[in-house]
This record gives sequence, structure tokens and C-alpha cells, in this order.
Amino acid sequence: MGVTINARVVTTGAEKPLSPAVALGCMALFLFPFGAAGISGVLVGAKRAIDGNIHDAAAPLLVGSVFTLVAGAGYTALLLGRRKLQEQEQLKARHPDQPWLWRPDWATGQIRDGMRAALWGSWLFSALWNLISVPAAVLAVRQAMQLGNRAAYVALVFPAVGVGLLLWAIRNTLRFRRDGISVLELSTLPAVIGHSLIGRVRASSLLQPADGFDVSLSCVRRVTSQAGKDDSTTETILWQEEKRVRGELNRDPRGLATIVPIGFQIPGDVRGSDPTVSNDYVLWRLTLSAAVPGVDYESVFEVPVFRTSASDTAPTDEDRRAGAEQAVSLAGYRQPPDSRISVSRNRRGVELTFPAARNPGAALGLTVFTLLWAGIVAVLIRFHAPLVFPVVFGAFGLLLVVGGLELWLTVTRVVVDKGSISVAQGYIYPGSEKTIAPAQIASVIAKINMQAGSRPYYDVVLVTTAGKQIAAGRWVRNKREAEWLAATIREELGLLGRRSEVPASHNH
Repeated sequence: MGVTINARVVTTGAEKPLSPAVALGCMALFLFPFGAAGISGVLVGAKRAIDGNIHDAAAPLLVGSVFTLVAGAGYTALLLGRRKLQEQEQLKARHPDQPWLWRPDWATGQIRDGMRAALWGSWLFSALWNLISVPAAVLAVRQAMQLGNRAAYVALVFPAVGVGLLLWAIRNTLRFRRDGISVLELSTLPAVIGHSLIGRVRASSLLQPADGFDVSLSCVRRVTSQAGKDDSTTETILWQEEKRVRGELNRDPRGLATIVPIGFQIPGDVRGSDPTVSNDYVLWRLTLSAAVPGVDYESVFEVPVFRTSASDTAPTDEDRRAGAEQAVSLAGYRQPPDSRISVSRNRRGVELTFPAARNPGAALGLTVFTLLWAGIVAVLIRFHAPLVFPVVFGAFGLLLVVGGLELWLTVTRVVVDKGSISVAQGYIYPGSEKTIAPAQIASVIAKINMQAGSRPYYDVVLVTTAGKQIAAGRWVRNKREAEWLAATIREELGLLGRRSEVPASHNH
């Protein structure tokens, strides 16, 4: 589980995206040695087998088959990618000023989820992993038994990971057999910044989850960075909205299906989809999930959200209806049942308490990851790796430890009235208070400041008249609750008029 706290991405300038045709050519060149080595290995193994040397034929046959499979799968994907690229170039030439029409699925307004690709990808990856890791582990264990090299038993970790990958592939297969391909049918093409995304998802199975469907729309920044020969990709959620929606069973000429209505109002200050993929680009993702018997339902769609001339016009009634659930009526708001944040009134004013371990899922996930990382550091030390490796890995491990302590132990208390706002924070118990005069506060907002996987966590932030941001409460899991807490503080300070898009009352 990855936890990102206070993510920042710095770029030194605009990067020209690599031409898709050049990328396909580079991939073809990269795959060629695999194919050549694979075919050579298979031929060598086959010759040895024909000569009766079965023992020496096994290794080149196995390795050659794996390399040939990798190359074959890669070239098949390249051929499909080339065909898709040609179609996209034709659409781009036809609609040069309408990038939401450059993708065939976007152009038709019928966007399929990525279930089929996920299914094939999971089976291909797990098969390749196991074809390589199992023989390697067998050889390593044989060496360990013959030479007494106990360190070789570490190779058994890789087949264990392979079992997990097979379970992942089986899970995807069960989901695909039941749900098939879900399709997002867009009514707004594109979804316009400052207005709304409206449509419906057609799931080809009959689903009636007791708690409905959890639907989220996310604006995601994806950055790929290079360190030597290695690439790493980081996704940072810039904005996200969530809803819980009931699906409806429906029969049409295509058969029985579950229809899930989709409607989100999009704020005017977000970034739109980047029409081309680069090392730093923005995409918008619609995700549906539901707890149902057997394998849970999940569908993911990349959707077109763009800034157009209509972005400068006022929201319509349809936009406001789409965002009706987003504009929280705080007068009747109730905190989630599992929230541990308390809001009360005493003689000092309104008191908000953010207790320790209020997000046990994120804290536990980071703790487990920290322990695994500590195990890696211990192995590096045990087997006398060059000093730079345990030092660098150990330093990063210390950062993980600090992050874990923050999640498990940090307590914050905020006391606010019209005369002052006091913030106290510490481990286990709040420390000394920092008092700020209301005249110094320009607004109070809810802002994404931590991310665990695809789940953003929000800080309640005091924005001063000098532009400084002070975290009054940290890591609120529920966006509605974070907005309600921010509005509660604004109301008590008499600042409601300064953030009219979040009407407020602190009734609880």
C-alpha cells in the first residue's frame, strides 16, 4: 500500500511528448532481441531433445518459450496499437480543434471499461512471472541444499508472489465472466469544466448491491520520472468527488442490464484532460464499485473533460442538478458513523478534536509497508551489500517510520469562536496552543494533502490574509466531512460569505 503525504511535483520546463509512432518503433526494436533469443533457445532445445539429451534440452526450451511468448505478445500489442494510432490520427486530422473527438471511444460517447485489458494483462503477467520465477527458485533451492547456501532460499519469495498474481488473474476472470464489459454512455461530450459530466453506465449483469454503487470522478496528474535506466510513475489526485448511487434493472434490445446514472458538477478551477500522453499529463477517471456476492463489482473509465468556450458561461440548471449532492446542505449534515472526529460546544466555543489513529486503515497499510521495507534493509545488511544501499534504503525507512507515527499518534484540537481560533497538535495529547485572530483568516478550506492508493485524505486548512496555509485538522477521509468541518469553523468565525460555494451550519 502506498501512502503519499504532501505530494509535490516540480517540472523544469515543458517537455515535448514522444511521438506515438516513434514509441511503437522503439518498442519493436526492444522486443526483437527477445524474439531472436527465444526462437534460438527453442531451436537449440529441440535439437538436443531430438538427439536424446532431454536433461540439457529442458532449460533452453523453457527459457526460449518464455522469451518467444514475451516477444509474440509484445508484437501483437504493437499491431493493435498501430491500428489504433492510425484511427486516432485520422480523427485528429478531421477534428483538429476538438481533442475530445481524437479517441474513437470518446468520439462515439460510448466508453468501454478496461476489464478486458485487465483480464488479459493479469494472466499474461502472472504466467510470465511464474514461468521465470518457479524454475529459478527450483535451481536456487537445489543449490542451497547442495552447497549449504541458505541465502538462496530467498528465491522462494518470487514463486510466493506468483501465487498471489495467479489469484489476482483468477479474480479478474470471475469478475469478467459475471459482469462482462461495462459501457459508459455519455450525454455530455465533452464534459465541460465549469459545468458537468452526465451520462449512465450500463453493466451487462444484474446487480443490486445493498448499499448502492460508489461512484467517483477524479482529476489525476500522472508523472513519469527517470532515474538512470528505471522509470517510475506517480499519480496524484488533484480533485475528486464521490457519490453513492442506486442502480436500476433494465431490459433493452441488448438484453438485461443494470443502469447506473452518472452526474457530477465540475468546478471551474481544475485542469482538463491532456489530449496527448507525455511524461507529465492530466487525465480524468470515473470509477464505479459495489460490494456484491462473490467478487465485488468495479469498472474504470477514462473520460473527456475539457475547457471550452462554454467554460466561461454560468452553470445551467442541469449542471446544478448534477451537483446537487455535492453542495452539502450542512444544516442537516451528519458525520459518517465510523468517524472519530468530534465536534462539540463548550464555554470556550466550538471545539473540534482529531484523535490519534483516526485512519487505522491507512496507518496499518503504511506500517506493514514499513516493516517490509525494514526487512529489505536487514537483508542488505545481512549479506554485506555495498554501504550506499543500506544507507539510502535506511534513510527512506526512517521517513516511513515518521509517517507511521504521525498517522498513529497525532492528535489535534481546534477551539474557535468569533474572538479567536486556537490550534494545538502533538503526539498522544495536544501540545501548546497557537492562537490566531479572526482578522488574519481569509478563508477556511478543505484540501487534499495525503493519498493512500486512489483514496485522497483532506486537511482542514486556514488560509491567512497573507496567503499562508495552516493545517487546523489533518487527514480527514471523507470529503463531505472535511467540507463540513471547514464550514463549521467559517461559520463560527463569521466568514461564511467568503466561501459561498460551501453553505454551512455546524449543527451535529
